[in-house]
Amino acid sequence: MCSISIEKANPQKEYCKKFKIRIKPARKDPISGQKTRVFKTYSQAASYKTKITTQIENNDFSFFIGMNKKLSTIGDIVNDCLRISIMSDDLNPKIKPILALMLTTPIAKVPADQLIANDWYCLGRYLKSTLNIRPQTVAGYLSVLHSTLRDSVTILCHKVALDSYSIGVSTLRRKGYVSRSETRTRRITKDEVAIIKSALLVRDTNPRTTIRMTDIFEFAIETAARLSEICVSITWGDWDSENRTLTIRNRKTPKCGQQINSTFELSSRAIEILMQQPRQSDDSRIFPYNPQSVGATWHKVMKELGIEDLHFHDLRAEGLCRLYEAGWNIVSISKVSGHRDLNILNNFYLRVYPTQLSLFMD
Repeated sequence: MCSISIEKANPQKEYCKKFKIRIKPARKDPISGQKTRVFKTYSQAASYKTKITTQIENNDFSFFIGMNKKLSTIGDIVNDCLRISIMSDDLNPKIKPILALMLTTPIAKVPADQLIANDWYCLGRYLKSTLNIRPQTVAGYLSVLHSTLRDSVTILCHKVALDSYSIGVSTLRRKGYVSRSETRTRRITKDEVAIIKSALLVRDTNPRTTIRMTDIFEFAIETAARLSEICVSITWGDWDSENRTLTIRNRKTPKCGQQINSTFELSSRAIEILMQQPRQSDDSRIFPYNPQSVGATWHKVMKELGIEDLHFHDLRAEGLCRLYEAGWNIVSISKVSGHRDLNILNNFYLRVYPTQLSLFMD
């Protein structure tokens, strides 16, 4: 751990009243050299010493930003991002396993300031050919690593050569090692709805079961809400019983800093499900479950039933398709889904095709 001391700013001057705090990193710390800061009084220096000590105990070395780093490889920087709180605290939990995987790949040994397009190309080829990861997933992994390295340049002042990323990914895409996600067309069938509901009802009767999966399953279709919105965002304060409306706040959006709130009327079945939930305070969640636990249960049930390629998120698309089939126009549907871009709603969620539309026109 760093050594921190307080000394006179200029001990050679007898009447020097200023004090200096000196911090020397230990050998195992991710920085080298030392740094000082001068204060007008001893109490100010002592107070800052306490603050810096707490930061370092939490692996926050932001005080040293601007100093020469020992870190030189991509692996060193990734480890830094996972360990130092100023970076790791803001990382999405889903990103951390991806970064940990990057530490096992050849790019981890590449000098950060010498990163070239070939390194990105070799990483993409390694992920697909050696680890058998799908091209769509490879593209996502590369994007996560690139974004993390870019943030480390801004926040931790690392020197990383990032200009080669677009060239490397462009070649990977032409060679088929990365690709865009395929547009999903999967819709749940009436038979599958009946089978799944029956299985979930049996599961919910188990005294050891704490998650009311049947209610979540039906509510997801009735409201076309995301799993995270159902289990995290929606509170009792968002339910307006007088107008029969529900407000979903801070919905997911590709634009950073933009907030989207949706208010729409619930169906009779959705209200019935909602009223079956134990009510507490207005700020308590209606479905107080961990979305990851719900997702894991969903995957387990699908596997037990032998139902293939049916994601929980497909229920959101199913709910929106049912609104369209019921005669709603796309603008009205967007008020429920929360989409500002109608092209995304139309191209990815309304999985209704001419052969299906003809059935409703006859």
